[in-house]
Amino acid sequence: MPLQPDFGLWKLTRGFIVKDPINECSSGEMEEPEYPFSVLVVDDEPHIRTGLEQLLAVQGYQVAIAGSGEEAMMDLAENRHDLLVLDLGMPGVGGAAVLDFIARRHLDTATIIISGTTSVTEATTALNKGAVDYLHKPFGPDELLERVARARHALQQTRARRLMCNHLEASERLHRFIVNYSPDLIFVLDATGHFTYLNQRVPVLLGFEVDALTGQPFTALIASVDREKATHLLRRLAEAGSEEPQFMELRLRCNAGSRPPDPDSPLVAEVTALAIRDDDDPSRFIGSYIAARDVSERRRAEEALRRASMRLEHVVSASPAVIYSRSPGPGMPVTFISSNVYELLGYRADELLADGHLLDRLTHPDDRLHRERDLDCTVAHHQTNRTYRLHHRDGSWRWIRDTMRLVCDAGGQPVELVGSWLDNTEAQLLAEQLTHQASHDALTGLANRRAFEQRLQRALESTRDQSAEHALFYLDLDQFKVINDTCGHLAGDDLLRQIARVLQIRVRKQDILARLGGDEFGVLMEYCPLHDALRVANSLCQAVNDFRFAWGGKTFRLGVSIGVVAISAASDNFSGVLSAADSACYAAKDAGRNRVHLYTEDDAELARRQGEMQWVARINQALEENRFQLAFQPIVPVLGVSHSHHYELLLRMKGESGQILMPGAFLPAAERYHLAAKLDQWVVGTALDWLSSHPRHLDHLSLCAINLSGHSLGDEYLLNYLVDRLARQPLLAGKLCFEVTETAAIANLGSALHFIQTLKDIGCRFALDDFGSGLSSFAYLKKLPVDFLKIDGLFVEDIVSDPVSLAMVKSINEIGQVMGMETIAEFVKDNHILTKLRALGVNYAQGYGIGKPRPLADLVLH
Repeated sequence: MPLQPDFGLWKLTRGFIVKDPINECSSGEMEEPEYPFSVLVVDDEPHIRTGLEQLLAVQGYQVAIAGSGEEAMMDLAENRHDLLVLDLGMPGVGGAAVLDFIARRHLDTATIIISGTTSVTEATTALNKGAVDYLHKPFGPDELLERVARARHALQQTRARRLMCNHLEASERLHRFIVNYSPDLIFVLDATGHFTYLNQRVPVLLGFEVDALTGQPFTALIASVDREKATHLLRRLAEAGSEEPQFMELRLRCNAGSRPPDPDSPLVAEVTALAIRDDDDPSRFIGSYIAARDVSERRRAEEALRRASMRLEHVVSASPAVIYSRSPGPGMPVTFISSNVYELLGYRADELLADGHLLDRLTHPDDRLHRERDLDCTVAHHQTNRTYRLHHRDGSWRWIRDTMRLVCDAGGQPVELVGSWLDNTEAQLLAEQLTHQASHDALTGLANRRAFEQRLQRALESTRDQSAEHALFYLDLDQFKVINDTCGHLAGDDLLRQIARVLQIRVRKQDILARLGGDEFGVLMEYCPLHDALRVANSLCQAVNDFRFAWGGKTFRLGVSIGVVAISAASDNFSGVLSAADSACYAAKDAGRNRVHLYTEDDAELARRQGEMQWVARINQALEENRFQLAFQPIVPVLGVSHSHHYELLLRMKGESGQILMPGAFLPAAERYHLAAKLDQWVVGTALDWLSSHPRHLDHLSLCAINLSGHSLGDEYLLNYLVDRLARQPLLAGKLCFEVTETAAIANLGSALHFIQTLKDIGCRFALDDFGSGLSSFAYLKKLPVDFLKIDGLFVEDIVSDPVSLAMVKSINEIGQVMGMETIAEFVKDNHILTKLRALGVNYAQGYGIGKPRPLADLVLH
């Protein structure tokens, strides 16, 4: 009957029960999540909308309504609907436009068209646009419910198939991923033994492309030595009744450029093969599965272990050490001893093994208890050393150095004690001589630092016990390093021996004169009043000043700086007294060298040095907390414009409260207390790391200048670090210029020449910094293979107003140009100075007028 918008529709549908098809999937279908089946009814006639809403709601559907195509599209844009009951012929936005909207949005919604027209074209168009069914008005409620149920079932099946396909695709991708990215080689062969599938591990391990091997026989991939074995394997797989996997080790060929690098070094593989048989006819062989695991490394390791065992056997038989092992049981009897024990004790190995107590009887009576205690105290995995005497067959005693270790199993239970004996007799006989040498300096014959400190400690104790008064001298030779570097170490050694004799004859016999290290000496005058000690100290100073050292036709004069400390009951402890003497010695150096300085508590000079000592702690703490920073200052050509970066790196220290400290605040203390090389290592390492991590900046870098202190010029660790680091980054070496001061280079000439030439050989360049402010010796300049002269800014900043400064700059520039060096003027603060430099022909300029120092991070933005 026709569908009418009245309550008769409710009567027609009352009591009609429709099963929920969402929860009733046929066998094998994928179930969707349980939620109400949503229907959107779209019709411009209110009574039809109401009737359809009531009819569908009674059947358990979740129903929404829309009075126009526009309302329907708004609803579909925000809400999910499973089914759309759509009137085709609505004013404004019609049903066809809604179908287009669904298609554009790819909505998972089925559509049933209801229409009052009987146009076949209209129905066909609607179905082509995605509608699943078409109803002509008027229609009965049973017909509508049947069409809705049918559309619902069809939608359900479509979704189930889509879900199943998605699962299958995911499963296929997973299995393909597992096979392709397996660490093993995976092959599938046809019945004739030809490849039909190879996984992606083949190019990685063997170097062959998969396409090149597909269709090729399996034996083509086998090394010639194993092809017969491979053929036999394929024959066994093809045999009827062969159901079990077959195992075999085969050597596989590798393509050029793969690992191993050539076909003569094939890949060794453990092969597992399984026959593939027809499901309908199991007796019919149709191919093979093959998995091959790379065991090349394992085989090489086994071979290496075999060779190592052979080497060990040779080493044990040829070694001067006697190797033995003991059982961990009671008494720890010897279970093995190497045959070379005969050379050590005169007994054969079998004699010692046959008599379990012979070794105990050969041990010296005084050493038996000590030896047994060591055996009992041996700890697992810890090496224990002991020395004792064993009786030789010829009647003599041999000192034995026994090194042993207890070996335990994984559970911590002792397995055996292994050890070695070395003949230590000669070393023991030399012990007294070594004891003497341990307290004396080998070069000068004087007491060494260890003996001196022991004597000083006893003197300090005597001041408390006897109220005695002593004096301590700390001596440091002046200009020794210059002689040592210019004439060589042989000359330096001879000089130290002569100075030792000069000093020795001017101290009392009961006093101790010691060489504390390098060119430093110490004198301890016991039971000596301070005024007498000062007289002796001044006589030592005068004696060194009067001394002349002759070497190689030249005569040298040197001096000595002496720090004097009175030792009494009020004196500080051992380290405090030595520190005070050292400080007084350096105060003498600072005051002009070749003089005596007496330590007093209220000494202003020493107070200054103690302030510098505080900087030492602050510098070390800043290094530990990474509070140093790098800045850069540009260096530009005086003539022309540079299109690449050229700058000098400058060091900054971030204080404890966050303030930035300039180098002038902390570098003097660093130089004095030998921390400058440590700072240089930080600067060099940080700079190289920063440049390496900014390759784009490095491409546009002309030169990066890094300052080095005089201490670094003799630092072999820093030199080796730079050589090793730049060997790995050869392009970086050509971007570096190391700046050393004129004074530091000349004061450490030998070390400086070695340092500079080593780095120049790998492409680095060097600049002589602050030239003109130090020794200013052009004779030294000829020896230094530097690339740049940096003219001291003290001259540069006054060249506009001071003719002498102008002449100095001009002279330095001309000498540098003649020697093939480029010149860089420092402290260029304005254009007037720049104009003068341009007229003089100076190559580069640096200063606040060119550019102020900026943080290193700005270089990335620049």
